[in-house]
Amino acid sequence: MVSVAEHTGWAHLVCIAAPGLVPAVIERRRVTLIDSGVPRQPYEHDSTAMREDEANALIAQVRRSIAARTSEALTRVVTELGRSYALVALAIRKPPFARLPETVAAVRTSYRLQCAADGMLYQLAICRTARQLGLDVLMCRRGEEISWAAEELGVTTGEVEAFVDRAGRPAGPPWTLEHRRAYAAGIAVLAARTRRRLEIGRPV
Repeated sequence: MVSVAEHTGWAHLVCIAAPGLVPAVIERRRVTLIDSGVPRQPYEHDSTAMREDEANALIAQVRRSIAARTSEALTRVVTELGRSYALVALAIRKPPFARLPETVAAVRTSYRLQCAADGMLYQLAICRTARQLGLDVLMCRRGEEISWAAEELGVTTGEVEAFVDRAGRPAGPPWTLEHRRAYAAGIAVLAARTRRRLEIGRPV
């Protein structure tokens, strides 16, 4: 399964499997979600001084770019890892709203929505692409990934933290808080989908 920590313009993908019923990171990569030169935060910056028709046209351009690059990135991951693993689900942080209005004017009627809109462009594109690729999409509120994994595993949050921080940590580049949270979310999804209980009490 694939767990995502998204940003404006790019995302961490943490791909997780459970060989021997022990969760393990089988792949992690940083992927680009928008074309170079296209505004990454159009609601917050680039469209603010535009006429409404110009702003809507810019947002449409940004959406098309994000859709294309997101599809490209996730399709590559599913294709490459699908040769050895059955990828069935994607975990991602829950967007603060279920949808984005079609027009910039509608977005600007809510300050909270306006603040969230740029990030949601990427979150919603990832969710759409994952479903198009046949993946189930599961969402978790930011900061609740550890408790979600603990609940699914039937262990304490401390045990999950110890595993994602140390015992189950993959070798390689820096292992940030975002990586660890994405790992925990992926473990929660795997635990919910595995008939036998996953084990995190021993190193991979």
